[in-house]
Amino acid sequence: MKKWSVALVCLSVLIGCNQNPVNLNLSDSTADQIDSLFAAYANLNTPGYAIGISKNGETLFKNGYGAANLDYNLPIETTSAFSIASVSKQFTAACIALLILEEKISLESVVSDYIPELKKYPDTLRIKHLIYNTSGLTDYTQLKRRNGSSWVTFNYFDIDECIETSIAQKNLRFKPGEQWDYSNVNFMLLTKVVEKVSGQAFSTFSKANLFDPLEMTHTLINDDITRVIKNRVTPYNIRNTLYLDAYAEQGFKFKKLGKYIQHPRNAPHYGGSGVVSTIDDLLKWTSNMETKKFGGQKFYDVMHTTLAFEHGRNNQAFGLYFGKYKNRESVAWEGGDYGISSQILRFPSDNVSIIVLSNLGSGNAPEKAQAIADILIQKDILK
Repeated sequence: MKKWSVALVCLSVLIGCNQNPVNLNLSDSTADQIDSLFAAYANLNTPGYAIGISKNGETLFKNGYGAANLDYNLPIETTSAFSIASVSKQFTAACIALLILEEKISLESVVSDYIPELKKYPDTLRIKHLIYNTSGLTDYTQLKRRNGSSWVTFNYFDIDECIETSIAQKNLRFKPGEQWDYSNVNFMLLTKVVEKVSGQAFSTFSKANLFDPLEMTHTLINDDITRVIKNRVTPYNIRNTLYLDAYAEQGFKFKKLGKYIQHPRNAPHYGGSGVVSTIDDLLKWTSNMETKKFGGQKFYDVMHTTLAFEHGRNNQAFGLYFGKYKNRESVAWEGGDYGISSQILRFPSDNVSIIVLSNLGSGNAPEKAQAIADILIQKDILK
């Protein structure tokens, strides 16, 4: 009996470390190269990553590395549910795109028609100014909370407090369209537009009109922190002087004991963030961008629409950035928050997508996504 117990423990550890990679259309050597990028996380003593690769609507590879929860030694799998931080913006924008396609709003729609509080500003704010981060609104993170506490997500705050803090400012920072200024509150306001137009809570609308049609059944808008989310991963930061000092500046004093700081998210803010999803579900999202089955070419075109403004920056679309990686056109957006790093990186010309999610704040998902891209280039999967 004792020998069997030892054997079962060893087997469970091996399964936890391997975490059942799915390699459908890559050579073993290519899969091994990708796995090697995450070799330091092939155990249950560290937070880690979940990754997925799709091409032409099919999954090429997916795997998990490290622990979803260090308290219980739970492995990260492709069904593990991650907060994806600012990668959420493309899903907020997608809901706006759906309303545009239904001709219920347009990029020229006046935002104060849906959010009357914005009428106080002499300059007219339009949907396009929110989508393209050129509204002139001061993001809430740059302002003090009324109760004096920090915006660190250990503290509770919701979308309404964020919006109220921003629009309490008497003036816009600049005339809409004059400058580009990254702002989460722009996308929070977009959720309010969706709610006003649809008559539904944003989480309800996104589920019924976006996630369910795409069969993203394990994706949701986390607008209630008390909700039970199956397979949710725990976010972590490294317990070093850099992080301890940063937390201390915000009023949080932690001991130096241990390797990681556990950082649960207690603030149900969404729009600019707030989406919880899995690799399996996000592969359905990227695959649809490659096949255009849901929404067709029109939805794809709206999502990838860029506009020119006075500031001259014209590479942003609907929660997406156009760029170049090693002379290949790319479309991407990254996310980062306390204990979170995420990226979806797509190469439209080759219909290839790379998804990297991490429950480590210093996980640098964009760097990992680019390292995967380098392997795909070397193997002629990316031309």
